[in-house]
Amino acid sequence: MNYVVDKDQLADFGLYLGAEAGKTLPSIEDLARREGMSADGFTGLLDPLGKIVSGDASTLVGSAFSLMQHKLCDLGDGVRGVAKHYGYVDQSNVTIFQRNGLDKDNDKDVTYGSGYGGDAYDNYTDGGYSKFHYTELDIKAIDRPPTNYTEDLDTGPVLTVLDWIWSEFDVDGGKGFTDSIISPLAGNYNSISANGEAWKSVGDNLGKFISNLGANTTTLGTTYWQGSAAEALKQFIDVFWDKGAVWAGKALGEFVAKGYDKIADVSKKIAQLAVNAIKAILNAARKIATKCIPILGWAWTAIQSAAKYLGWIFGIDIDDLYDDIMEIVNTAKAVFNLFDAIRNVVDTMKNYFQTLSELIDTIKTIPDVGNLQDAVATGETINEHRKNLQDQQGKLNQHVDQADDALTKLDQIQTGAEQGR
Repeated sequence: MNYVVDKDQLADFGLYLGAEAGKTLPSIEDLARREGMSADGFTGLLDPLGKIVSGDASTLVGSAFSLMQHKLCDLGDGVRGVAKHYGYVDQSNVTIFQRNGLDKDNDKDVTYGSGYGGDAYDNYTDGGYSKFHYTELDIKAIDRPPTNYTEDLDTGPVLTVLDWIWSEFDVDGGKGFTDSIISPLAGNYNSISANGEAWKSVGDNLGKFISNLGANTTTLGTTYWQGSAAEALKQFIDVFWDKGAVWAGKALGEFVAKGYDKIADVSKKIAQLAVNAIKAILNAARKIATKCIPILGWAWTAIQSAAKYLGWIFGIDIDDLYDDIMEIVNTAKAVFNLFDAIRNVVDTMKNYFQTLSELIDTIKTIPDVGNLQDAVATGETINEHRKNLQDQQGKLNQHVDQADDALTKLDQIQTGAEQGR
């Protein structure tokens, strides 16, 4: 096969790959971690799950993107190695990864590349000199409308009654009514759903990245570098990036988004059941408050001493008062059962997001390419590692299927809560 080589454009393509690694990938990572792994909605009883999402699970995402940055820069070094073979003189003796300042990445923070000199990556945009432009992403602000379960739970003057009942009957181990019943209500389901929307956007923008990478590779292969080695590069990007790393990122993005949507839906429904029960408690407390707030302690003494005739003096039916109090206590127990259901949601989902580690394992299957000049050697590398990638894809799909069992269990938890089990 005849070949055409523009060594300068070939070398510049290597730096373009570094621009995608230093600008595009961390922009998508920032979306995934800042918005997609936000703990914002995980309040109340869901707080432990929020700590997992924004902690270990977010670090897994960071590790995956850091590895993608490293692999893409390595590919850029391989391309520049070919350019050097054809006579290109590189004034820099460091790798693209180092040249971009990405070697300072610690996986815990989103690390943007430092760019190439004072222009950063501007030369890899429409206004720059390069023929290869980094991806124009579409990252919109994620809307997180508030969810306030307590906005229509007006305790008002009945809080005194409820705190007295909680203390006198030791309803919840010494806690007051607010800490016992109101504070644990489960999170902001709108904000949890917003995490899922962020991951859908991650998938869309990974798609834009791989589409742009493919278009630039085609431009390189049709205009500036023709031959078997150029074809090998196109195949490498197709196999390990389009059908490998990006495929895994998009698949896991859909998986994570589905998990968030289910958590939001189930916690919302269980919390609404709790709100309805709490309203019943407040209504019962108002009945008590209108009758005997000033003499509540005395009225309870009357109940304990069976001095019902004293209640008649003040116009209080002691039996009715006792029944009202028992209604409140028993309803509170039903609310506590609903809170247990929410705790089960946390326990069920706490390992769900560990499936993100499969993204790291998929990216690891991208081989180091060395020098892409030898098309035969590159082809052998692709064939050698293709099977590893296919095995990892099968493993990823298997783990996603297993983790999906957690979503089925959430449906069961919700059904149990609705049926009072």
